[in-house]
Amino acid sequence: MKLVSWNCKKGLNSKDKSKKLFELIPDIAIIQESFHPKEFNDDIQYEDAVWVGEEKDKGLGLCVLSLSKDYHLSLLVDKVKHEWIVPIKVSGKENFTLIAVWTKRMHGSSYGKVLFTALQEYERLIQNGSVIIMGDFNLDKRVSSSYTGVGGYTKMMEIFENYGLKSCYHSISREEYGSESQATYYHYGKSDKPFHLDYCFVSQDILPRMNQFYIGTAKEFLPFSDHVPLVFEFTLSFNNIVEKSTAKKIVSKDSITQKSMVEETKFEKTIITPEILLQDYLLKIDGEFTTIEEIEEAVKYIKAQRIMRKL
Repeated sequence: MKLVSWNCKKGLNSKDKSKKLFELIPDIAIIQESFHPKEFNDDIQYEDAVWVGEEKDKGLGLCVLSLSKDYHLSLLVDKVKHEWIVPIKVSGKENFTLIAVWTKRMHGSSYGKVLFTALQEYERLIQNGSVIIMGDFNLDKRVSSSYTGVGGYTKMMEIFENYGLKSCYHSISREEYGSESQATYYHYGKSDKPFHLDYCFVSQDILPRMNQFYIGTAKEFLPFSDHVPLVFEFTLSFNNIVEKSTAKKIVSKDSITQKSMVEETKFEKTIITPEILLQDYLLKIDGEFTTIEEIEEAVKYIKAQRIMRKL
């Protein structure tokens, strides 16, 4: 599945802007600084939505859209107290906890302090299964006003480490926090004022299943917003080992679930596939995450070796 997070500056208020988002083909879109979905034009079709803002159904807030029939969204708290750090249960083809982020400065607290406090409160959600925390954190190590006190940024990153969460960008780039070569935000929309404010942190069971992660380019997206999107694609569920003879899909108004009834389990040699390799190993080539094409070549090599041994 593919998640896209984009602070697209006053939401999808133009057809050109919504077109740019949909060109990324997200299953789930996290849109910061967004109008309520009821204000969207007829071109924006979605399956499910969660929106939080300063006033009910009014103003700008954080909007999370499911653009696929495979995924249902449900809020995990009765009231979102931290603006706007929103825990959501994603269920369907993949099941995980999504904490969508648009951190806003609250009275007497920095962006980092607001995020730190929210993550402490959501600890039970973060430590209970697969988790993705993604969005506009408004947090850059080089901008001391974005966090609280000396060492505040380090303390902020340590809470992710303590929860076993890894930054997709930093895992791939191997760059230090505060030394990012790719920006996610350009102050006043100017390409010579770059900052790294947007992040995607994932639990350790999701990171090895990453298919791709990238940041949009300034050239392509600055005409629409001062932020560029984060794009994260992964595969969490695998059905390669147990052979399922019957599968029944149950669909209701409120939820989409998959129920599988296994009549027979065969214990045979595992068939090596790219999905299994992605599931079991964090493969890297020359310091970079391997591509699907390279994994497929590895699969061919393994199969050839088996054939040669039989001969």
